[in-house]
Amino acid sequence: MRISAMSLVLVLFAFAASATAQDVVKVGHLGIAADTPVYIAIEKGYFKERQIEVKLEPFASAVPAMAPLASGEIQVVGGGIGPPLFNAYARAFPVRVVGHRTRNVPGNSGDVLLVRSDLKEQIRRVADLKGRKIAINAPGSPLTYLVGKLMESEGLTLKDVELVYMPWPDMAPAFTNKAIDAGTTVDPFTTLYDQKGVASIWKRASDVIKGPGWEIAVLFYNDDWAKKNPRVANEFMVAYLKGSRDMMDAWNRRKNRDEVVDIMVKHTRVKDKALYDKMHWGYVDPNGAILKDSIRDQQDFFAQLGQIPKKVDIDAIIDERYVKYAVGQLGVYK
Repeated sequence: MRISAMSLVLVLFAFAASATAQDVVKVGHLGIAADTPVYIAIEKGYFKERQIEVKLEPFASAVPAMAPLASGEIQVVGGGIGPPLFNAYARAFPVRVVGHRTRNVPGNSGDVLLVRSDLKEQIRRVADLKGRKIAINAPGSPLTYLVGKLMESEGLTLKDVELVYMPWPDMAPAFTNKAIDAGTTVDPFTTLYDQKGVASIWKRASDVIKGPGWEIAVLFYNDDWAKKNPRVANEFMVAYLKGSRDMMDAWNRRKNRDEVVDIMVKHTRVKDKALYDKMHWGYVDPNGAILKDSIRDQQDFFAQLGQIPKKVDIDAIIDERYVKYAVGQLGVYK
């Protein structure tokens, strides 16, 4: 059977259009430093060289991104670890943890407990926090874990303090008005409040949570999409890890730092370039390794608080095949 030239052109055009559509990946992003590997991979062409087009979908936080991720409207998002996540998995959440996103480690720990400036001489040890008002950005926040671990370090519990909930921008006036005694913050708020003198850095997360570090956020794939599009899912991770390595090279080795900071200024909410030399960016594992024991401990912690009625198998919610593929392509970062 003969195929006309026009028919052949139409077939090839349809095939090309299909291939292009398949390679479009919608990524939920928050405009924060933790999303920097994605921004770097876009700006430096790492996704493009893997034949992937990334479309960024903005969200105020990872929580509202989870419903469209589960339905497949978006395919990738990075988010924090807390009770809502574990409870979603207990209800057969069609999403998998596929890689690391950000971690608190010594020398790069962006999660902090601040104390009100006029109290820094009175609050010397954990016991001095007893009965004090400590602000956390939201109920069920991962930062509850930080305060809980801090209290445990001297045999106390969260019941020994009064937790109040407010967004980070509201904590500055609350410190100024003496409505709170301490608060958990992240950069740039940590650096800004310390510079303004309304509060002082008292403990960084790495001072409290020892060992390899605190796995505070991870990367998620829609599971159905990833299994139907293994090439794209694998190659996305390659580009993502290349971006992660560039970010950590800029932080630890000051390699191409100005270039990376310019990318962060362009895409994140922090537009003051000078702030990047003062604040902690957050550690991103260049090999994408996931600290399972850290995630297990967080689940145990929130379960003890009664915020997780049914615990899940941590190994079952994690799929490491994409990270293994990416490291196999790029080699182990040392």
